[in-house]
Amino acid sequence: MKKKIGNGLKPLEMLDLSKCQTVSDIVDGMSRCAFGARMLGEVATKLTDWCREREHPFIIFDGKRDTSLYRYLIKEMMGCGFHKIITSQEYNERYNDRRYYDYGERCDIHPALVVGMYSEKHADMLYARHNGTTVYINQFDLAKPGQVKDGYFPDAVFSDPRFIIPLLCFTIRERLTGKKGSVAELIAVLRQEQFGGLADQVVHGADTMLAMMQDPKCFRFLTLSGAMTIAQMSLVICEMIERGIAQSITATGALMAHGLMPGLGLKHYKYNPADNDLKLAKAGLNRVTDTLEPETNFDHLDEVMNKVLNQISGEKPINPSELHKGIGRYLKKTYPQQRAIMKSAFEHKVPVFVPAFVDSELGNDVFVSNIERRIVGKSPIVMDMEIDSMKLMDIMAEAEHPAIISIGGGVPRNNVQNVAPLMEIYNNRLGSLFKKHPELKRPVKKFRYGCRICPDKPHIGHLSGCTYQENMSWRKMDPNGMFAEIQADATIVWPFLIKYIMDWQDRKER
Repeated sequence: MKKKIGNGLKPLEMLDLSKCQTVSDIVDGMSRCAFGARMLGEVATKLTDWCREREHPFIIFDGKRDTSLYRYLIKEMMGCGFHKIITSQEYNERYNDRRYYDYGERCDIHPALVVGMYSEKHADMLYARHNGTTVYINQFDLAKPGQVKDGYFPDAVFSDPRFIIPLLCFTIRERLTGKKGSVAELIAVLRQEQFGGLADQVVHGADTMLAMMQDPKCFRFLTLSGAMTIAQMSLVICEMIERGIAQSITATGALMAHGLMPGLGLKHYKYNPADNDLKLAKAGLNRVTDTLEPETNFDHLDEVMNKVLNQISGEKPINPSELHKGIGRYLKKTYPQQRAIMKSAFEHKVPVFVPAFVDSELGNDVFVSNIERRIVGKSPIVMDMEIDSMKLMDIMAEAEHPAIISIGGGVPRNNVQNVAPLMEIYNNRLGSLFKKHPELKRPVKKFRYGCRICPDKPHIGHLSGCTYQENMSWRKMDPNGMFAEIQADATIVWPFLIKYIMDWQDRKER
């Protein structure tokens, strides 16, 4: 690292679900991750401290009073230590009325949890509160102006309260009373209360994931986009591989490259907003939202890639999944004690496809290596993407009940979903050759199951937000299949779904 800045760097930790027994354990682990997961984890810690220290925290809620969420706030959150629920209008009235200035009723001096959307008419009064005394939970990115900024998101969780509030209640209750709550118990509460919104989507997602696992004919494709490995979700992916939840992986090259770092014993770090991006650039610290990737990490990655690439003759084209297999083999041999996605994939014979291979650090390494190879008269490494296309199509052809689990969207999701129309086109255009070459024929398949976790909505118009319903018009999805759409930050929801399946597997084995 070129230069130490700020007060030093705080390392993040990968979320290890194998060490988590309860909802609170997972939320605690999230506080040392990134993105929405960290926002949730840090807010849970703050709310617990408020309740433990009896600071008389209260809730501001402008939502309907005849909903499951309001009843849950009254019954459960009040039981955790919040001492009243008022509307933003009532807060405004109390703030301006001297009669409420006795201890316990003067709302401006006690911490506040603002749940859901609030009236614009009274927003300025909320924004006048002192920094650090107000937490916002909503799916609309609403908070005090200037409270959250690029790379820094304190005292807020930008996700649907109908899922977040029960989650926080489980966490606070365990930390204050010792009453533990499992993910299965959380799902049961969400199912029973029928909160709607994200809560119901998570329940359906859990049911869909479980149905996939209970179907012995199901083959599960996992697609990954976004900075999920920077988010410290690498071990969640390892668990999916090692437990047979994911049997094929398609991801972005950047996601795989960042995911290599933990396998080399390297760390990512928490961004300090006091350090601007020009200082970070001079110090060799690359920022990804609220997380730092030291440039020195890539130096170590280059060393590994050089060793792996030097073993490739270049006499014939290779494909990305074959290269990733070679990296996994190298990690197993050289870093046997470290857990890493490609290492787990190699050990469990799970192919790792990267359809946009050139758009990544690994693609950069191959590009530079090829220039060096040409200079010394060595054959360059040629990436033949069609090898992986055929491999993916063959896997799909053999899958009796194919399923897709998508974290985000982008090229990985589309590449896997595109296999269905690819097989349709393949058969239509090559049909005249099948009599002489019957081995070429492939059965047309559609996905029977799907679970998608992505915050994007359909009206934006890109693939990440497109629905499984839309996919049916492209003949990608079975109209009689089982599909779950979860509109949320995957770092907040995904770990709970995987832990739900892990716990089910463990109970089944007992």
